[in-house]
Amino acid sequence: MLGIALITFFVAVLALDDSSEYKEQKLSFSFEGEQLSATLILPENYPPPHSTAVFVHGDGALPYDAYGYYRPFWNHLAKRGIASFAWDKAGVGSSSGNWLSQSMEDRAEEVIAAIDYLRQRDDIKPDSIGLIGFSQAGWVLPLVAQKSPYPDFIVNVSGAVNWLDQGEYMMRVRLREKGLSEVEIQQAIEESRERLWVFEPDSSYEDYLTVGGASEDKLMSEDRYQFAKRNWQSDARESIESIRSPFLAVFGEDDRNVDIAESARVYKEILTTSKHSDVTIKTWKNAQHGLFKTHLFDTANPGIIYLVKLHVLGEDAFADGVLNFVSDWILDRATCK
Repeated sequence: MLGIALITFFVAVLALDDSSEYKEQKLSFSFEGEQLSATLILPENYPPPHSTAVFVHGDGALPYDAYGYYRPFWNHLAKRGIASFAWDKAGVGSSSGNWLSQSMEDRAEEVIAAIDYLRQRDDIKPDSIGLIGFSQAGWVLPLVAQKSPYPDFIVNVSGAVNWLDQGEYMMRVRLREKGLSEVEIQQAIEESRERLWVFEPDSSYEDYLTVGGASEDKLMSEDRYQFAKRNWQSDARESIESIRSPFLAVFGEDDRNVDIAESARVYKEILTTSKHSDVTIKTWKNAQHGLFKTHLFDTANPGIIYLVKLHVLGEDAFADGVLNFVSDWILDRATCK
């Protein structure tokens, strides 16, 4: 309860930042019978209609502003006349439903519903709506391109390509930090592969508890297990081939969650082969998974301390220049319409 109270406090303080260049408008849109509580972030000093960046969450039970993480991005975009749009995940905040019941395909359809909603508004440019997504959104953004004529630009921050490969990468990093040898690490990974049958269609949560759970430091809840079961075979390669809009991939050099070299290689290989004309892949020095400065946020598992530091540091929490770079890239693509 104390953790939730602290999170609520710091989010409230961040929301009261007098230096913001934007105003927030609360609204909602429908998706598969659920009402999703959303916020349209409008530039204070620019008249409508606006180009818009739709924010697509990473993993976890995230509210519309990702506990304040998105606000520095919103501020930089608003300074350039770009609106932003985000919503509480299903079952979070005022949104109905349950985000853990979704597949990556469901998440992509949800994003498409959000764009459809925005395109009906007079204050939004219907042909200048793009996506900026984080981490797990690396599977969602390309699916939006595959399933729809949208988006008009894509910014993929710290995205992975293959669900299992990412899990194994995180395991390698964690076991190295514990001091295990490469032989021991490889043995642990092979053992984990042998337990993947617990995610097959006819396996159950009880199977996971007796077999899969035995090897984990922290057991998944049944909802979380079902979420993993829906998504563990996710791979973005096929959907990446569908991307035709301008594409930016941004990584932190010190990412401990995603194998950034592999992600960058796959993006470059697929999009170059498909003769994509506007691809930018950028790796930022002294930056970790969330593009925060590594020496200040050097952990793979963010928590309350992250929020405290973000509140104190604001935009200075991010690696030098990265917010300007991302916002300028979006402005260039949004204004070329």
